[in-house]
Amino acid sequence: MRDATPLRAALYIRVSSEEQAMHGYSLAAQRKTLAEYAQSHHYQVAGYYADEGVSARKRYSKRPAFVRMLDDIRAAKIDIILFVKLDRWFRNIADYYEVQRVLDAHKVQWIATEENYDTTTANGRLSLNIRLSVAQDEADRTSERIKFVFQDKVRRGEVVSGKTPLGYRIENKRLVPDDDVPVVQALFAHYLETRSVRETCRYALARHSLPYTPAGMTRLLQNERYIGRAHGADGFCKAIVDRETFLSVQSYLAQRAARASPQYPERVYLFSGLLYCAECGGKLAAQTVRGKYAYYRCTKYEKPHGCAHKRRTSELRLESWLLDCLSAQFSAYDGHIDVQKARLPPVDTPRIQAKMSKLKDLYLNDLIGREEYERDYTALREQLRPPVLQAPRLGCPPRPQSPADTYRGFSRPQKKAFWSRIAAKIVIDNDENIRVLPAPGSP
Repeated sequence: MRDATPLRAALYIRVSSEEQAMHGYSLAAQRKTLAEYAQSHHYQVAGYYADEGVSARKRYSKRPAFVRMLDDIRAAKIDIILFVKLDRWFRNIADYYEVQRVLDAHKVQWIATEENYDTTTANGRLSLNIRLSVAQDEADRTSERIKFVFQDKVRRGEVVSGKTPLGYRIENKRLVPDDDVPVVQALFAHYLETRSVRETCRYALARHSLPYTPAGMTRLLQNERYIGRAHGADGFCKAIVDRETFLSVQSYLAQRAARASPQYPERVYLFSGLLYCAECGGKLAAQTVRGKYAYYRCTKYEKPHGCAHKRRTSELRLESWLLDCLSAQFSAYDGHIDVQKARLPPVDTPRIQAKMSKLKDLYLNDLIGREEYERDYTALREQLRPPVLQAPRLGCPPRPQSPADTYRGFSRPQKKAFWSRIAAKIVIDNDENIRVLPAPGSP
C-alpha cells in the first residue's frame, strides 16, 4: 500500500556562481537542508542530483543532473522532488511548464522546502507565474550587469577568465610578458619552418620540456593574445609575436584545416578505433606522413613519463600481416557466398520473357497505360538479372576469383568495416608484437 511506503524523494541541488555560494546556496548547504527536510518528513532519499556552475536560465536539457533526474522519473524511480527555492529549480517559464507536463504524466510532485506554493488553485498558479516571471527578469538583469562588467574589464585590459597563456603572467589584473617570451617566439618560428604542428610539439618537448598535444599546440598558435588582441579588442595586452608572423601561421593552419574539410575529405584509416597500446592501454592515433603513408602511434609517448611506446606502426605492414594471419576469415567469407548461391532459386527465363512479351501486347493495344507498362516491364527485367551476393553483415561486392582479390576490390570504407567486423581490439606493443581479440560473432 502507498500509505505504508515512504515517498521516494529526489533532492535537486543547483549553484551557478561563487556569489550564490557566499549567500548560503552552496551545494553542501542545499544538500544538508534537503536531507534534513526529507528525514523530518519520512521521505526515502532516491538520489542527489547536483548541477554545479549551471545557470537556471539554461535549457534544462543542458543540465546533466537535471536530465538524469528526468530519466529516473520516466523510469518510475521518483515520487517527489525537493529543492530549497524556486530559483534553484527554474528561471525560465517556458521550460518550467515543459518539465511540469513530464511530472504530471508520471504523477510526481515537487516541494520548495523554504518557500510555500499551492498549484492546486487558480490563485496559487497565478502566484507561481508571477514568481517565475520575477525570477526570469532578475536573471536577465543579472546577465546584463555581468555583461557590462565584462566589457568594462576588457576595455581596461583586465584579465576576465581563462588560463594564462605561455609567455605571460598576471600583474595588477593584467597580462604582462614574462621570461617565456623567447620560448613562444621560438615555437612560432619552428612552426613556420616545418609547417607541422606535430613536429612543433616534438620540438617543444625536446628543447623546452613542454608537453603539448597537437590540439593544444594548435590552440597556442591561434591565440590572439600574442599579438595583443583578446575578446575582439586590440591593445588588450602587450604583443610578443609580430603580426606578420602570426598571420603567416594562421594562413598555414587554415590550409591544414581545409585539407580536413568536406571539400578535401579526411583519409579513412583502416584500423582507427581498433588499435590499442600494450604498454598503457590507450588507443593508438592515426597520422599520415608525407601525405601518403598511414601510421599509428601512442600519443601518450609525447608526454613525459606518459608511455614508453615510441614505435610507429605502418598501416600497410599491419594490413599485410593481418591478411596473412586471418586467411581463415576469408575462407568463411567464401563459404558464406557459396551458401548464398546454393540457396538461390533457379531463374525461369522463358516464363519471364513470355510475360514481358504479353505485357508489351497489352500496352500496344491500349489495354494498359505507359506508366503501368514501364513499372511492370522494369520489374520483370530485374528478375532476369543475376542477384548481387553480399558479404556477411557488409555491403561488399560479389566474390572475385580469390579471397585476396575480394579484399582488394573493397573501397577503403568497406575495408575498415571488414576489420571492425573481424576484430574487437588489436593490441600492439613497442616491439610490434600483435594480439587480436576477435569481434563477437565474427566468422
